[in-house]
Order: sequence, then structure tokens, then C-alpha cells
Amino acid sequence: MQAQLEVRALQEQLDNKADELRELVREYGSAHAEKSKLLHGISYEVMCSFGQELKIDAAAVETFREALVLSKQARLLSRIYQKTIRWTLAPDASAIIREFILAPKLSRLFAACQIVKDKTPALTVREKNA
Repeated sequence: MQAQLEVRALQEQLDNKADELRELVREYGSAHAEKSKLLHGISYEVMCSFGQELKIDAAAVETFREALVLSKQARLLSRIYQKTIRWTLAPDASAIIREFILAPKLSRLFAACQIVKDKTPALTVREKNA
């Protein structure tokens, strides 16, 4: 029991340091790759990769579907979304949306179908090569 408490306390300290490093890289790091930043130190460098997660709001998709049906554009739905048990965004959905001119209401309904959530940035600390 005592060992578990010590491990938990140490893990909390590590998590706090990792959060500090992420913020330092976010603020002072230079661009490294598409969604990464790199902060150079004397002996070590810290790389942080930032990402987002996209989820589909099934209720919003259903509202969008109903609006498409009313506007006589129902076929568009199966081109934008792939229906399984839940709606998933088709790989070329953004290109399809750009191709069609949707009414403002339909555009808002489509936007409401997507939930963008930031992921916890991945953090890598490594010794610099001489």
C-alpha cells in the first residue's frame, strides 16, 4: 500500500513535468513536422506532436439527412458519409462539400455533425546527437 502511494506521487510529479514541457514546446518550440514542434536545449531536445480527434455526432447527421431530404438532395448524404452502425465521415467528404453549394442552413447542419477535440500532445524527450 505504501509503495502504491509513493508510485502515485511520483507519477503525479512526472505528469506535471510533462505538462510543463508541453507548454514550453508549444510556446517556444520551432516547427518540426506538420503537427510537431521541437525545442532545442544544450544536451536534450523535446519534441511535441499535437493532434486532434474528429468524432461524428449521429444526431446532427440525422438532422442534416432530414434537411437534405427536404431540399431534395438526399443522395448527397451517402456520398459524404458511410453508414455502418454509426455515421462516419467519408475520406473525401471535404472535397465533396466544396464541390456542392449548400444553402447556409445545410452548411451549418453539416458543420454541427463534426466534433473536433484536441488530443493530449505526444511528448518525446531525447538526448541530442553530438
